Amino acid sequence: MSKRSFMYLLGVVTCLWAAIAYAQGVPIKSGATSDLMTVNTAKSALITPGLSTRATYIASTGAATCNQANVLMIEAPASTGFKLTQWCVNMSQATAAAAVNIFVRRMTTAGSGGTTLTAEGTGTTAVSKMDPADGNFAGIARGGIATPGTAGATLDQVGFSVGEIGAGTADSGSPLNFCKTYGDRGEKPPTVSAGTANGVVISMSASGAGGLSSCAMSATFIVE
Repeated sequence: MSKRSFMYLLGVVTCLWAAIAYAQGVPIKSGATSDLMTVNTAKSALITPGLSTRATYIASTGAATCNQANVLMIEAPASTGFKLTQWCVNMSQATAAAAVNIFVRRMTTAGSGGTTLTAEGTGTTAVSKMDPADGNFAGIARGGIATPGTAGATLDQVGFSVGEIGAGTADSGSPLNFCKTYGDRGEKPPTVSAGTANGVVISMSASGAGGLSSCAMSATFIVE
């Protein structure tokens, strides 16, 4: 290496080091923004959750009878897909216990019926954006007694038992709640491709007799 080349390289390294030292962090590129990665006293890189710039929504439906007729469906917009990051189902105890299976399935055609969830709804049926600066969800979300589209692959299923309360005390007891999160360990979350024929449905099998109409279902998803 010539002396001139060496001095040039030394100058570049010196400038880069000075920039990093001044900024107290390593410049990184994330989406459409530039950020600094910092290191804590344990020499670990710091990651701050909740700073995503991607549009995120929660679809929810509640105050429904807990049975297999009630579902939560999300259908993709024509030009954008989405990733399912979490779903939650809760249901009441019943006077007769029962085994319940929760299914998460792809849909390869659009669903029908039910109640179309209201964008930024204020009641028990809503599909709301987490950041007011984002636009409303451009696809369709449905809840209640609806007909899912053609079933694709079963993506996930969870089984549990509904608790039993004594006859005549059907107004007591606490609802059972179950949530599942995807992508928090680095794996890909369930992904739905763009197109109105593509979607995902969350459903459950029949609950025990005598349950209250307090079933609620929700799903968090990221549009990209």
